[in-house]
Amino acid sequence: MTADDIRTLYKYNRWANHRITAACRPLDADAFTRNLGNSFGSIRDTLVHTLWAEWIWLERWQGQSPKQPAVFNDYPDLAAIEKRWSEVENGQESVIAGITDASLTRRIGYENLSNQRWEYSLGHMMQHVANHSTYHRGQVVTMLRQLGAKAVSTDLLLYFDELTT
Repeated sequence: MTADDIRTLYKYNRWANHRITAACRPLDADAFTRNLGNSFGSIRDTLVHTLWAEWIWLERWQGQSPKQPAVFNDYPDLAAIEKRWSEVENGQESVIAGITDASLTRRIGYENLSNQRWEYSLGHMMQHVANHSTYHRGQVVTMLRQLGAKAVSTDLLLYFDELTT
């Protein structure tokens, strides 16, 4: 994976995150926070988990090992999630602006929330984050369907199709 590949992947990730949050805007507060029995229960909690994961990995890319778990109630509505996500995306963009093919091979160590030490290359970490977000966006699509709301596609090829139109 090259630096240009990572840039493309994160442009896609941002597009897909915005697309999924836009699909959630029509939901009322009850639907947004209703426990649907998914990994994180509700659409809100799944979005917060995804946002929080993108934040913690951003910190890890920069040599930090935060220990703060996600606090779902800190984000009472979609506007609060989108505000914080915008800040995280800006941080990601700053890191991505400075990456090179060589820097993607740099190994970064961190401690997870259980104080276990792990180490991966920056490139593998960055691929993991985008993959993780894709997984949870798929869960949100399923929950939207369970609620009878309109679901959206966040397929990578759809992103490429939209770039050419």
